[in-house]
Amino acid sequence: MDILEKWKSKCLIAVLIILMIIELFAFMKVNKYQNDITIAFVNNSHQEVLIKPETNTVDYKQIIDDLRAHYQNDDVVGKLTIAGTDIDEVIMQANDNNYYLNHNEFGEYQAEGSIYEDYRTNLDSKKVLIFGHSSPGWNVPFNELEKYYDKDFYNNHKYITITTENGANEYIIFSVFVETSDFSYMNLKITNDTYNQYLKKYKDNSLYNTGVEVLDNDEILILQTCSNNSKYSNYKKKYLLVISKKINNKEEKK
Repeated sequence: MDILEKWKSKCLIAVLIILMIIELFAFMKVNKYQNDITIAFVNNSHQEVLIKPETNTVDYKQIIDDLRAHYQNDDVVGKLTIAGTDIDEVIMQANDNNYYLNHNEFGEYQAEGSIYEDYRTNLDSKKVLIFGHSSPGWNVPFNELEKYYDKDFYNNHKYITITTENGANEYIIFSVFVETSDFSYMNLKITNDTYNQYLKKYKDNSLYNTGVEVLDNDEILILQTCSNNSKYSNYKKKYLLVISKKINNKEEKK
């Protein structure tokens, strides 16, 4: 009887040891997952950000590679996000400015098209151009830009984030207006003097004073979409431009 009791006791101890080992491995796995993925909260929204455990830095290249894999399309060059809006979209880029007017992120024909970057620039250029459709009849991301006619909306949604393989760049909007005749903003071959003149013109043309100062060396981002505002209905061409400048530190974000 004593031998049987001792055997039962040893079996119980062995089972407890095995359970402790299993729990230890489970804890290590969960802890590794938490080190790999963190949730960053920005302006009441959140983005899943991949973290390299060995360096504790964001793996931006992996983020973009994962998007390319998801859409099975190497034309994905980045991501455009405006916190608090419906704009949280991948950015496409082709060999011209026509393809993604009517193709989606999978490269399939779709009249609504995609959000895409001018083929002549890259997302780290001094001047970046990004296009997308807006239409009352379509549920497309750049319909949100129409809300920037209202300064109160601007005050609550003035920051834009562009994520690339090289990092996340933040911009602050300094001008919103509709262009109907002068499309020189599409020109990328400009001198420093001309660039400064353009910056001043963009600032002066704004529908309202954003209070954001623009300097000669500022890197800028222009979002272009068709204007659906009735005020411009008689114009053949009317493009709503939301223009921002890159900010480099938290002191510039008020």
